[in-house]
Amino acid sequence: MRRLSLLIPIAMVVVFALASAAAAIRPAAPTQQTPKRTIATANVAPRVELRPAVVRLRRHATIAVSGIHTRSLQVLLAGATDTPGNQPAKQLPWRSLRPVNGTWTGTLPAPALRGVYPVVLRTGAGAAPLKSQGLYLRVLATGTNSRPSFDNPDEVVRWWVRTVPRASFVALKAWPRPGFDRRDTRLHRLFVVAYSPSGDPQIQDRLGMFVTAFRDSFNGRWRLLEATVEP
Repeated sequence: MRRLSLLIPIAMVVVFALASAAAAIRPAAPTQQTPKRTIATANVAPRVELRPAVVRLRRHATIAVSGIHTRSLQVLLAGATDTPGNQPAKQLPWRSLRPVNGTWTGTLPAPALRGVYPVVLRTGAGAAPLKSQGLYLRVLATGTNSRPSFDNPDEVVRWWVRTVPRASFVALKAWPRPGFDRRDTRLHRLFVVAYSPSGDPQIQDRLGMFVTAFRDSFNGRWRLLEATVEP
């Protein structure tokens, strides 16, 4: 964490942005992650496997799809972009898979941001996506899944403040995501939090941080994805 002298622009934004408390967020039921899922249509139920299902930032995973009879197959990571900063972000395009001994295989693109990305399949350009029963590529830092999980994303922010030595929570507010961030908002929530280092109550001594909470599926519990001085 940086002292206020290094974070004046962020701290001033935080102090004035947190005039009201963040709205309550409906809790979600827990689930368990798994690297394999079935993607079903009226006629097919292919088997899909990611190796690995969790990767580090800028690393690649492979996909293998079997049990489907088609002339072509494409994959998309929904919400995955190629730009990590303030430049216009582009959704990473569909990627064609290749058949190998009856199994469609390929390498998934590497998203520019950490997070959870639904895997979508289609049989060709213009075809409707196959209905998925929940398959995700998770791009996470080491140790992310060992962090505590919570019913509500704002609880993640309060927990993060408790990890800062001698800090005390002041306020938090949901923050709009930047234009370059196309990650699914049902899986990712961004907050700005104000806290006092060493419990100092003076406004001018407060610090600010942007905290991103995530869950590894649409029904999962929330964990800390990352805390940054910029959104």
